[in-house]
Amino acid sequence: MASRSVTFHIAPDVKQRKELTFRHNSTHGRHGWLRLTPAYSVKIVDQILSNKQRALTVLDPFSGTGTTALCAAMREQPAVGLDINPFLVWLGRAKVQRYGSDDIMNTQESVGRVLCRLQDRDSALAKQPPIHDIERWWEADNLTALRRLKAGIEAVACEREGVKNLLLVAFCRTMMAVSNAAFNHQSMSFRATPDTSGQRLLFPRKADEIVANHFRSDVELVLAGAEQNPAGTATVLLADSRDVPHVFGEGTDLVITSPPYPNRMSYIRELRPYMYWLGFLTAARQAGELDWSAIGGTWGIATSRVMSWRKNSDAYFPKYLNGLLENIRSSRIKSAEVLSKYVGRYFEDIWFHLCSTTEVLNPGAEVHYIVGNSKFHDVVVPTEIIYHDMLQHLGFRQLSVIPLRKRNSKKELFESDVVGVFRN
Repeated sequence: MASRSVTFHIAPDVKQRKELTFRHNSTHGRHGWLRLTPAYSVKIVDQILSNKQRALTVLDPFSGTGTTALCAAMREQPAVGLDINPFLVWLGRAKVQRYGSDDIMNTQESVGRVLCRLQDRDSALAKQPPIHDIERWWEADNLTALRRLKAGIEAVACEREGVKNLLLVAFCRTMMAVSNAAFNHQSMSFRATPDTSGQRLLFPRKADEIVANHFRSDVELVLAGAEQNPAGTATVLLADSRDVPHVFGEGTDLVITSPPYPNRMSYIRELRPYMYWLGFLTAARQAGELDWSAIGGTWGIATSRVMSWRKNSDAYFPKYLNGLLENIRSSRIKSAEVLSKYVGRYFEDIWFHLCSTTEVLNPGAEVHYIVGNSKFHDVVVPTEIIYHDMLQHLGFRQLSVIPLRKRNSKKELFESDVVGVFRN
């Protein structure tokens, strides 16, 4: 294949369009249960599905928060989501689960008993999650109240999976609401805490009252979504997207997915509080190991290990990609060598993912990859073009790159839908 220019001109009418981001999900039932910045908009998936037959089987090999699977199930289309992160698998399953009237009633009844335990200072505390520098996340009183709330949920709903899932989703909302986490950047950060040393509040608020009030309203929101059961069925499986046939051996007609972008934004970093509180992580090293196993992982030991990466000779790279990696390597970026290897490993993983996915596609299957490009100093990585060319190398036809929106961080960054039809 001939070398191609890596310049991509954004159409002048492509705007930021916040309705195509995770922000749009907050007012759409179960999609808004948890605010996770890596999520993509339900509106994108709905627009793609709106003109498709309901009999199509939909596959999302990067299921994440379960947006695709839930959208498809709501439209009575069978769907399967795959993810390598066990917390996201749990969340996806909780979202697509059908909840009966007994689940709703038992959850409402359980709230009172959970809150009674919260108000009882002698009741048990859940084990403190082993998050590094946990005091930065929660003030001491809030942390104690959350531990008592978590223990109450475990005790009250231990044998009722549906009830427990609904209460834990509400707990996750409350846990973040009383934390010091801030969401005024692309990734999670921390808000400044006021210095109240030496101050005495006339009417001090108790942490357990604050947590209880949040939990009541969070349960109410979660139950409102739980009452909106999907008409179709969906499944979310724990799997590596580079080995799709290992867990999904059936044919699929439509892939709608949004893989991680090559921008060093770690999903594990964003999800740590949820994963530690719910027991999916018990040590910092586990976070690094999971991020290393994920495509685009860059947290903890993943950063140091990427230096040992050497391109697999079986991986296909468009000719210009090697030049891009060299441009990054020779740039003035701090840790330029690490970044070059990181981008190279990312696209190698994506190549093996694409190869794996073709094994489960029916003839004529359509794929939609919602991806964002990246920029490292003055080197733009045209992710959408690289996906396009990899799909073309695999024999996909009717390929197109549809710009969706500009992103907020830099003027050169945007999201696109890379569309292709599998060869017959």
